Amino acid sequence: MAMNNMGIFAEFIGRKVNKVRWKPNDLMASTMFVTGSWDNEEDNVLELWGLTSENENSTKDFPPKLLDSVQQNGNVTQIKFLDNKFVAISTDNGAVKVYRIIDENEDSNIHLEEVMACEALHSFGKGQRCSCKDLAVCNYTLATIGDDCKLNVISLNTKQIHQVLEGISSSPLTCICFLTDTEVLCCNSLSQMKLWDLRVAKSSITDNINNFTQTQVPITCVAQHPSQKHFIFTGSEEGDIGVWDMRTNSLLTTMSSGDASSLTEIAFHPLEPDHLFTCSFGGRLLQWSSKKSYMCRIDPGDMEYSNFWVNTDKVKTRLSINDVIQPIYMPINSLDIQKQQLICGADNEAVYFQRNLKI
Repeated sequence: MAMNNMGIFAEFIGRKVNKVRWKPNDLMASTMFVTGSWDNEEDNVLELWGLTSENENSTKDFPPKLLDSVQQNGNVTQIKFLDNKFVAISTDNGAVKVYRIIDENEDSNIHLEEVMACEALHSFGKGQRCSCKDLAVCNYTLATIGDDCKLNVISLNTKQIHQVLEGISSSPLTCICFLTDTEVLCCNSLSQMKLWDLRVAKSSITDNINNFTQTQVPITCVAQHPSQKHFIFTGSEEGDIGVWDMRTNSLLTTMSSGDASSLTEIAFHPLEPDHLFTCSFGGRLLQWSSKKSYMCRIDPGDMEYSNFWVNTDKVKTRLSINDVIQPIYMPINSLDIQKQQLICGADNEAVYFQRNLKI
């Protein structure tokens, strides 16, 4: 169904959507995406969807067609693609699985094929499983964190656990990302970030980064700048975004939209990193952008200065924040951007799609 004249479409899929991700496609706009459900008792699933078209010559669009559905024992807590074939998921029963998408070039029946499963990766011992809170990928390496305060590093190539770091946080872990292919950044509910170097022993923590607020507001999500990897963006339980320079472990600035609800995900536009997108527990999907009047004054030869987000004296006055869709007043849990198209999933059991983002 179309929501309005902005080219935004919604499809109700019958389950609360906790995660949604486009299938990567380097050359053109993707026509497939996956969703992971939650809060559906014993009936949570990973589902593969394909955009549809009226005929072979028309553009593929909403409504999507369900291509495959795989039952999961628990809520899906994260979905990450390793490439355009392999997708990894985590669940709140401590499991991590990797699936391969079998497309029309291999089988007339497009489907998901399980290639790796770690059923009890996170647990409190004695068979008491706990949630795998988040999952990060770099090349074909997976890093996971859980309620057991463990960091696991897994290789898809060997399908083995390469490293286990225990007791890495004194408070619940919330999110994780790779800073480099050997460094992992872990965030917790005390607004702390810890950077771990996977090449050294557990005791050799790289950095223990101070809180970015005095009130210790939990960090709920994290994103890395697409081109300048040392800049990290964190979302908080109070709706703020923190901008960090990891070379100096310093907080450059914080930004607020005025919406105090917890941020659930942050994502950059992959081709236009001066545009940032967030979704929130309060049901808002926001686009954070630099105003054009500022961008035209930038010296294109100065790459550091041309990163709009690090100019602390300008970012708050030149920042434009707009709703991508009308607020739905139920949590929007996940979003993803590929080329110029955006997709998001929410607790109202709907997936929202916009083909042409206004950049």
